Amino acid sequence: MERRNFIKLAGSTGVAAASASLLAFPGKSEGKMANSKKLRVSYVGFFHETNTYLTEGMGETTLDRMRVFRGDQIKQQIKGTAIGGAVDVCEEEGWELLPGVMYYIDWCFSTVNDQAWADAKKDILDTLKTQLPMDIVYLSVHGAGMVNSTHDLEGDLAESVRGLVGKDTMIVWSGDLHGKITDKMVDNMNFFSACKQYPHMDMNAGARDAMYRGAAILAGESHPTPAYRKVPLMMGMSNTEEKGTFANRLKEKCIEIEKRPGVLNCSVMHGFPYQDSNFCGVFPMVTTENNLKLAEELVDELAKWIWDHRKESILPLEPLEKTMSTVLAMLEKDGHYVRRLPTKGDIIDHTPIVIGDAADNPGGGAGGGGTHLLKALMETKGLGKVAFMSIHDPETAKAAVAAGVGATINVSLGGKFEKLAGEPIKTKAYVKSISDGNEIVRGGTAFNGPFQLGPTARLIIEAENTVDVIVISGLCQTYDDTQGRPHGVIIQEYDVIGVKSGMHFRAFYENFTDKLLIADVPGTTSRDITLFEHTQLKYPVYPLDENAAFVV
Repeated sequence: MERRNFIKLAGSTGVAAASASLLAFPGKSEGKMANSKKLRVSYVGFFHETNTYLTEGMGETTLDRMRVFRGDQIKQQIKGTAIGGAVDVCEEEGWELLPGVMYYIDWCFSTVNDQAWADAKKDILDTLKTQLPMDIVYLSVHGAGMVNSTHDLEGDLAESVRGLVGKDTMIVWSGDLHGKITDKMVDNMNFFSACKQYPHMDMNAGARDAMYRGAAILAGESHPTPAYRKVPLMMGMSNTEEKGTFANRLKEKCIEIEKRPGVLNCSVMHGFPYQDSNFCGVFPMVTTENNLKLAEELVDELAKWIWDHRKESILPLEPLEKTMSTVLAMLEKDGHYVRRLPTKGDIIDHTPIVIGDAADNPGGGAGGGGTHLLKALMETKGLGKVAFMSIHDPETAKAAVAAGVGATINVSLGGKFEKLAGEPIKTKAYVKSISDGNEIVRGGTAFNGPFQLGPTARLIIEAENTVDVIVISGLCQTYDDTQGRPHGVIIQEYDVIGVKSGMHFRAFYENFTDKLLIADVPGTTSRDITLFEHTQLKYPVYPLDENAAFVV
């Protein structure tokens, strides 16, 4: 197998990820806007991806469950990250970045509490009042936010901000493609788009694109005209980078349309299936240069393509037992890790098998305490050296910290948030190491992002296999190996690694191995989207309803 070298994926966070359209803006030359006015930019937002099916097990999202970036923290900690494109443009262009406030999803993805939303929105608006007047407001929102009182968090915030700043201030945004498009968003933002890739390696570039578009509108050089449709299709979380798949072909269709004359942007919001909302669906949008008729013609073409190919969007599923059989076959073919004496410039000549627990993916709102995959990794004979990153269990992490390194403790591991995701595993565990959980992601989608995982522990559990389990107090999906590195987990030295992630782990691990698998197990982010009840839907949606219809 061809060796894969680790590449620092700065392209997800810097100019290298910029699209061709970004570099072709009127007035932008050699990285600087021809219009030399020093723009005043405010960065504010409430970034939340809401999984309503988590609310019963974890309670509503309150502000103490959110992370807040305020003032200079936005410059210092968001710069150069996936959500930091707007900050990067201000620094590179010499624009004035005003000290804003941004509430960011931390460890709870459940429905946002009404009072929390009211308090956060007041804070955002009060912050903006102190900054008036400004030229551009960049709204840092996700696209799938839901509050009890409104299922359109993004549109509600945009409407409120527009009411404060007036019609002459640009409001722009580029978000996660797992969201929605609403009339309030279109009516109150001057320009917005969605990233095209999942794993999301182009979010930074999308934000840059939105910022430059806002500047071009201000300069009178651009007049965007968007048109969108709502296609009654519910998609599972699909890899856009796997050649030939529905999601990949949809991405390529968007890119092809975007290259046509007069088109500024072509985006598709895939929707977010893990919420009980009337906004479930797929939302294509085409934005043209001052040509609404063209935008409507092209978005109808795209919507028809999506509907005509809807059956191809259904993800193939396989039972966990079959996945473990595949793992054993891979190990028989490629062998297990063998420790050797190190040499100068040594590269470990071993590639692990990495299994994503997509059904208990904290990145989609799951509780991260699911035990189905971990139990299989413990009990399937012959796996060799195994690591599991990670399991969300504050109670067990606290017990490990109290016992200290070197102690053997009785644990009831995981299974504390959602019964669907598996029962707790009762066993003895050796406390190998402890960390404060303050880490910086070093690769993949969340490159350079700071995460506060709370006290974390590496537990060694002896079963059919010896399994190193990283237990975290906070909640975060496994973007890379950051959760294990502080505990001495060197991924190339393991035969099998289980991770709590549905797709983002691929952006990092594919630099090391092509043996990447998905475990289909029960959980609140299961790839089988037909499992979830949708009481708020007011129209038939495919594949929940085989007879759903759509006419362009």
